[in-house]
Amino acid sequence: MSRNPSLESLISLLDDEDEHVAVSAMAELLDREQELGEVLAELQESDDALARRRAHQLQAAITLRRRRREFAAKLDAPKVDLIDGLIDVHLQWYDNDSRPGLVRLWEDFRTEARRFPQRTLENLSYFMRKSGFSAMAETTLHPEYYCIGPVLENGVGAGSLLAGIILEIADPAFRIKLVRVMGEFALYDGDGRLLLPGRNFQVCAAPGIEHCDFWDRRMLLRFASTTLFAAAVNSDSFRYILTIAQALSGTEGDESLDYMPYPYYPADDEPEEPENSEAN
Repeated sequence: MSRNPSLESLISLLDDEDEHVAVSAMAELLDREQELGEVLAELQESDDALARRRAHQLQAAITLRRRRREFAAKLDAPKVDLIDGLIDVHLQWYDNDSRPGLVRLWEDFRTEARRFPQRTLENLSYFMRKSGFSAMAETTLHPEYYCIGPVLENGVGAGSLLAGIILEIADPAFRIKLVRVMGEFALYDGDGRLLLPGRNFQVCAAPGIEHCDFWDRRMLLRFASTTLFAAAVNSDSFRYILTIAQALSGTEGDESLDYMPYPYYPADDEPEEPENSEAN
């Protein structure tokens, strides 16, 4: 199948010895992702080491862009799979990690959880404490607290993430709700009781339904992602600022940061100096 000559020209620059030329070509090819077809797969098997390496880099960039688009679409979908979404959130920060590896990590944890009854707040509290989990205060200083991989591996995470995990391991017949009560994430059993991860998984009476702000799974995913975005701003990490903003907004270019101040999205034009005038 013949390709557009301009596309062929860009592809031919992938093995250019000048890095700047190759990077410019890759940027243009990213904008023409839909036209690439099988060409990247072919180049990844090329005998030309330089073209092969850049084809792999280009494929990785395309994969990340697709991942961000898919996450944005999930946030707008009628129903959302929380664990699938939390894996997406993790991959926004640890973008070289393996999705299948994270799925296996979750499946192993859920299998262990199912060895115990999870039909009451006391059941869930006992399992989380027995498994050695500790809930930390919500913070932008520890992005790993919002990434399901290190949370499951190390047993330490933000109260919000642990509340989400508890929501998913509970027996489906036990219809608990995710709530935020006076700044703390908790699980509400519908009978006036709460499980509070941030208080060593304590079970206690709710202060009153009027104090409970009910959250759905989509809200939790947005909260985790925006916290990672704030963590990226705190650490002045432009790469993560841009990629997480793109994941949240579903946009591909710098326009995802058009609401940010300098230096993240500098103005196109310098403001004009007011003209001096003298009184007559």
